[in-house]
Parts: sequence; C-alpha cells; structure tokens
Amino acid sequence: MVAFLRRPRFTIILIPTFLFCTAVLFYVVQNQYHIKNTLSYATRPLWDKDTGPKEMIPHYYAEGLPMDAHTCQLHGWKERERSDVKVLDAVLMSSELDLLEIRMNELDSVVDYFLIVESNGTFTGLPKETFFANNRARYAKFEHKIVYRFLPGYPLAQGQTAWDVEANTRATMTSLLRDHTRSFPSGTQSVVLMSDIDEIPARHTAELVKACDFGSTIHLQLRNFLYSFEWYLGPSSWRASANLWTDATVYHHSKFTERILADSGWHCSYCFRTIPEYIAKMKGFSHSDRIGGRIDLLDPKRIQQTICRGKDIFGMLPEAYSYLDFFSQMSLDPLPSAVGLPRYLLENAEKYRFLLPGGCQRSS
Repeated sequence: MVAFLRRPRFTIILIPTFLFCTAVLFYVVQNQYHIKNTLSYATRPLWDKDTGPKEMIPHYYAEGLPMDAHTCQLHGWKERERSDVKVLDAVLMSSELDLLEIRMNELDSVVDYFLIVESNGTFTGLPKETFFANNRARYAKFEHKIVYRFLPGYPLAQGQTAWDVEANTRATMTSLLRDHTRSFPSGTQSVVLMSDIDEIPARHTAELVKACDFGSTIHLQLRNFLYSFEWYLGPSSWRASANLWTDATVYHHSKFTERILADSGWHCSYCFRTIPEYIAKMKGFSHSDRIGGRIDLLDPKRIQQTICRGKDIFGMLPEAYSYLDFFSQMSLDPLPSAVGLPRYLLENAEKYRFLLPGGCQRSS
C-alpha cells in the first residue's frame, strides 16, 4: 500500500528528469563543436603557448625621419649598398575592395608592383564574384603597377579541405612571384611584402625594409583591430612579413623566423562595408567550420549587433594565451582615437566612415 502511494510521486520526478536529460543531450549533440571550443579556449592559457615570433626588434620612427644609414643602425641593420631594390606587395583577393584601396594608397610611394591572385571560388569551394576583376577601374591610378592572375575555383573533392585550397592559392602566388621577378634585370634585389589584404604594413615600414638589410625574412607586428579601427585587440598580429626574394622563397602566411619588427602597421579583421560580405567570409574561408551547424550565426541582424558591440562574430571566446589578455578581450571598450591610422583612410573619412570610431552600422 505504501509503495503504491509513492509510485505517482516517483513518476512525477522521473518524467521531468527524463525530459531534462533528453533536452541536455540534444543541446550537446547540436552544439558539440561550440561546447568543445568553449572548453578549449577557456583553458588555453593553462595548456598552450603563443607560437608567434619571440625576438622583438624595437621599431624607430617619427614623421619625416629619413630611411638612411642612421635609421638602419637604430634597428641593428646596415643600409643597403645597392639602389636596384624593388618592393613587391603580394596579396590574395577575396572581396576587400575598400581595404585594398586603402592599402594601395598607403604603399604606393614605395611599392613597385602590386601582385594579386583572385579566384571565382572560395576556399570552401563555393562560387564567388571576382571582385577585383569586376572593379578594376577603381584602381586605375595603380594600373601600371598591377600584376594580376586569375585562379579558377572548383568544388572540394572527396577528402579535400579548405586548407588544401588555400595552400594551392598561395602556391599560385609563389608561381606568379617567380615569373615576375625573373623578368627583372640580373642582380635586382626584390623585397616582397607577404600578408593578407587586411594586414596592411605602414608606408614607413615598407621604406625601412627597402632601405635596410634586415636579412632574408622578418615578421611584421601589426596593431590588431576587429570590424573597424574602433575595436582594438592589441599588438597581437604577427603573420605579415617582409622577405628578400630568391628562387627558393615561397609565399607564406606562417612563422618562418623568430624575428619580428614591432608596431609595423595595422590588421583590420572582418572590416567589411556590407553584411553580405561578413556572411560570405564566414561560409567561405578556411575556418568556416566555426559555424558548426549554427545557421543562426549568419542572421544579418545578429551580425550587425555583434559588430556594434565588438563581440566575436562566431560567439566564441577570445583566443588568448594568458588570462590577462583573455579577460581584456572579453569586453572590449570602443577606441575613441583615430590617431596613427593610414593617411588615405583619414583623408577620405566620409567614404570610409564604417571603419572609424562610431561607424559600426553596415549596409545590407
């Protein structure tokens, strides 16, 4: 009799518990990628170390400072003895028309050739517009310096990843650089700036590596920004580099040396004018797996709110290697200063309002 009276109470407890466990299991299965990354990123300072270059070279610059023997000596280098030095800026084109224009104007007085590789497919095999080819007239003032190569896109084959396509695209740039530098007169030295379009070396940095013998390769530390020059992450970007080109050199975006030149330019990540560009990048670049099946991440309204709040576009925790950096990036404060940014950007502030403090609203 007592057992019979207790059975309904047991059932009342069992059913909600079963439903709760089922809901938790469903959530874990549906969000396993994000749960795994949350645990990984939250504990990264405990088990991982930053693999970036460690030998920081102080950078000396003031407005009007000539790039001569004295300036080279400040950096521990000698001035180049020869004058037949060419500077080449090599980038892979996605859709960043605005950043490319800012970049070209920033580097124009130093760079001899702008090399561009563009495809009609993303790294994940999706079709895309050839943004540069379709807007080439916009860069008419640089036409005599532009060296362009089109790379046909293709769907990913069985077992192929976005990283394989990215590697093939970088290999295409290596081929383009080799073909172009072989056309130079014998003995010409070529300094190649290797970086993504949104990793912009400062003009004075390009002048420095042209004038001074920095060795065979050196990384460039860049001020790291998110969405615009309003959200500052810190001086944490290091993949950009300057390289003395030889037939054995390859176009890279990984660590080739421990040497890095401090404060050498700007990295403006996800700095797009329109919401569709954000969606296209999220679906098309090598880290597209960060979507993890959560289609809601591609909602334009959510993306717009994320930009104006300075939060991670994938809803992920900061990728930091110390808890000091981790917590400082958890809640970014908007940067009220626009001092020390690319000159062309500030000269055309209305055109590029979306890249400056207070300009977080994007076009649809």
